[in-house]
Amino acid sequence: MTKAETITAQKAERGFLLKAILESKASRKIIVAGAGTGKTYTFSEVLKLNPKGTNIAMTFIRLLRNDMDDSLGGISEVRTFHEFCKKILHECRGGFILYPKLTDIVREDSLHLNVLCENIDDKFQTLDESGNEISFYLKRGDYYNTVAFNDSVYRMLRELQSDPDILSNFDQILIDEFQDFNPLEVAFIDELEKKGNILIVGDDDQAVYDSRFSTPHHLRKKFQSGHYETFELPFCSRCTEVIVNATNAILKSVQEAGGLKDRITKRYECFIELKDAENTKYPHITTAHITTMSSVEKFIRKKISEISASEIAESWENGKVYPTVLIVGARQYLNPIFKNLKAHFANIKFKQSEKNETTICDGYDYLSHNIKSNLGWRIVIDFLLVNDEIKIIIENTVTGKPMIELLPKEFVEQQTKIVSIIAKFNKDGEDNVLLLAELEKLVDKKTFAEIKSKFLPKEVEEIIPDKTQPSILLTSYQGCKGMSAGFVFIVGANNGIMPKDVSNIPDVEICQFIVALTRTRKKCYILSEDYMYGPRDSKGKRIQKKQRSIFIDLIPNGCLDNLGNINAKYIDEN
Repeated sequence: MTKAETITAQKAERGFLLKAILESKASRKIIVAGAGTGKTYTFSEVLKLNPKGTNIAMTFIRLLRNDMDDSLGGISEVRTFHEFCKKILHECRGGFILYPKLTDIVREDSLHLNVLCENIDDKFQTLDESGNEISFYLKRGDYYNTVAFNDSVYRMLRELQSDPDILSNFDQILIDEFQDFNPLEVAFIDELEKKGNILIVGDDDQAVYDSRFSTPHHLRKKFQSGHYETFELPFCSRCTEVIVNATNAILKSVQEAGGLKDRITKRYECFIELKDAENTKYPHITTAHITTMSSVEKFIRKKISEISASEIAESWENGKVYPTVLIVGARQYLNPIFKNLKAHFANIKFKQSEKNETTICDGYDYLSHNIKSNLGWRIVIDFLLVNDEIKIIIENTVTGKPMIELLPKEFVEQQTKIVSIIAKFNKDGEDNVLLLAELEKLVDKKTFAEIKSKFLPKEVEEIIPDKTQPSILLTSYQGCKGMSAGFVFIVGANNGIMPKDVSNIPDVEICQFIVALTRTRKKCYILSEDYMYGPRDSKGKRIQKKQRSIFIDLIPNGCLDNLGNINAKYIDEN
């Protein structure tokens, strides 16, 4: 078949497959499709059938929710699971505070009350009600009028099971990334699907989470159950043909070796019409085994500098902004690369897990809105009272008595003064300078600095990015989920890193590598490195070389431009 004939055939089949989804009268539908195959576009087309209907689209990843909101926000409510559950709980039972660190507080309370309460999040995520952890957690959450992520879904699940009418019916329910759901979320979807037409989308080749008890088994079970009409979206319009071919080759090799058991068989093809020019320009994945970490950094910097102005401009275009460059790998590789590149490129970010440490200001914040907040006082006493004092107070809360009534009068008066000052910050007719002077007499230097940082306005200089320069984002294998970029660098592709143990490779690592690979719109580089870790000789020199990842060996040679072993001199000369 000629290229022109292939393009014609693909366009016709893609239209036919989409039409089948849109014209189906089934109330339950499921699509299993690979990366970049148009799942969000399909969502929008489904919603256009009833744009003024009561529609809800949900995922559990905030980044994906934001992307879906950009595409679907005008015709559907778009929520993460936790946002949706908190919203309905608020409507049913009044206002709950959503405080992600509630689990830490409940765990500490359990110690003060001599209650065995281990692995609380695990219990919620697996619906394990065999012990008293869940009931204890819910009682403490009620006392603090607060929910965190897992218990918000659990509460909503049990409310819906006991009274289905608390949730109105929907015209269309859309669920994304189902391969990453855990038993708690699956049970919630089982209830939700009774409330309207439901379309579930997922890909068991992209199950990248090895925590929170998520598993692609749930997607496979629904797909094979016979209770859903099944559909496919086989044509990838994001990745070049070499990326698609490499992905298929990896999956085939892994399955032949006994991995990815029960994987859902699916087609995955490059949509030639949209990728023709890039297929010609970038026919190979470049791989290299580089001698030192500094040379890895030099190689990446050089390749970024070679990206054309038109390709940089394309990544900034309105309506489809994506990073020009995405660098994916383990933190020990990303840290030095980021440090090096930020000295050369202005538009660079390192997407890391947020440090979400509790501070006394969290408590002051809640108290400034409600001076009787049990949660606010609970946070404050953690910083200002000794353990024995806290224990007595927590023991007395089991009666339900407000915490403000259990605290020493002088303590409450002192903290109320602090909170009243904070509440006045930035208000008309108030002088922040005078308020700070008053505050400084009431708190220590550390707390004073934290309060200033959190509650006083900061002068933030608006930084207008230079769109003639590439945008660069560094992130982990899990963090790159939901993203795409013009040029992708997978770093630290070494045995012992990715995968961690070549003799025992879990499916999740295979999926993580595939997800990183399929972020690529144009060109992918897979880089391994010699001497970052291992023993040293008497002179301090690394003596143990690292091997390149076995995953690279699963990619056919015809897909690779293998530079072999290279060093700084090679990089300078080429």
